[in-house]
Order: sequence, then structure tokens, then C-alpha cells
Amino acid sequence: MVVINTICRITVMIRIFVEGYDIPLTGSAAVSILNILLRNGVAISHLCGGKAVCGTCRIRILEGAEFLSPMKESEKIRLLHGRKDETLPEGVRLACQTYARGDVRIKVLATGR
Repeated sequence: MVVINTICRITVMIRIFVEGYDIPLTGSAAVSILNILLRNGVAISHLCGGKAVCGTCRIRILEGAEFLSPMKESEKIRLLHGRKDETLPEGVRLACQTYARGDVRIKVLATGR
């Protein structure tokens, strides 16, 4: 008797609609929004290389927030840095720490490296 083990890998593809770009970007739900943007040539600041240290890869979520990964403590700390009122900026996430599980519409808040 021959037993064949097969591993089925399902990749969920998502679309990211970026304000100012005509075509939606596609990527895997397992890849951060920052890396999807970079792989598609979108200019976004990312000084620390995606470690939630610099806070420069800020994006505004315009639609689809319900499809995003939960915010981790390191992201909250970075988003609160320098704010006097201790409230998170509404609709703002760090692209390096955010993963989408469905289609989202975003605006890049800082371009460049």
C-alpha cells in the first residue's frame, strides 16, 4: 500500500487600493502592508526597516479597517510617541506592523525613504 501525503497551501490574496494610484496592489495576507507597498514600487518612508521603531511608515486607513490585524503594543507606543493627549490618531496605522485579511483602501502619509 502506498500512502501519499500532500500538503495543501492556501494563499489568501488581498487588494490594497492606494490613494493616488490607479491600479490596486495585490499581495498575500501573510505579508505586511509595508512590504506589499515596497514590492509594488510605492514610495513610503520606512527608516527602521519595518521594526516599529521609527514610526515613519504611517498610513491612514480609508476603508477596510475591519480586515486589519490587531494593533500590537509596540505599534501603539510608536503612534503615541510625541502626542500630548495620549489618544491614538484616528485611522492611522504603521504599515510595517499591519497585515490585511481583506481588501483595504489606504493613504500613505509619508513618502520617501
